[in-house]
Amino acid sequence: MNVMSVVPYESRFSVGKILGKLNLKKNNEISGDISKNSENYYAFAIPNGGVPVAEGFCSVLNVYYDLLIVRKIKIPYNPEAGFGSITTDGTIILNENLLSQLHLKKNQIDNAIKLTKKEIQERLKFYEKDDTSNREYKNKIYGKIIFLLDDGLASGYTMLAAVNMIKAYKPKKIIISVPTAPLRTIRLFDDKVNHIECPNVRKTTWFAVADAYKHWYDISESEVKDIIQKSQYYQ
Repeated sequence: MNVMSVVPYESRFSVGKILGKLNLKKNNEISGDISKNSENYYAFAIPNGGVPVAEGFCSVLNVYYDLLIVRKIKIPYNPEAGFGSITTDGTIILNENLLSQLHLKKNQIDNAIKLTKKEIQERLKFYEKDDTSNREYKNKIYGKIIFLLDDGLASGYTMLAAVNMIKAYKPKKIIISVPTAPLRTIRLFDDKVNHIECPNVRKTTWFAVADAYKHWYDISESEVKDIIQKSQYYQ
């Protein structure tokens, strides 16, 4: 982890390659083992922005990746904001501090969770992912070193939900690799993962992931689908 200001990244794919090289350079366990035992490693990309990052990353480390869909649980009267997250396998994480301030009724919370789960199922269907069973995740995660990839962290709640899901399947280690994040968010994971690789950590009060890129744009679901259909690393 470096607290620094860097030249903006060219693209998500290019910074994925940077992250892959940093993991090889700074982690002796990985650099000395991954080329011989790549089956002991696996990566998960958080769509949408994490998918091109994963393509670059996995091209360097020569490991496979899958999607780990995380959706925020939207506040009923403010759908741009959320009070928690749900992952692909149904793992739920709630922002209890925020919930205590929102004074939502139980049926409002339950309905919001139900809608979020429906959104996830719709996305899985769009990406033509048929098998998202616990057995599938156990095969990909159990006893392995897992990389979690995204195009940046803001509040960190999306990644926190992903970490909680991965932990349930007993990996050997969890390594978060992201291009940029605020220092306050990085600190959330100090005791939750084995390592965080983030070459651009910002100490500023105001933070936007987009500021780390020369040409920022939102990745569409159609672009994600196109990437994974053509990928040699998506599994």
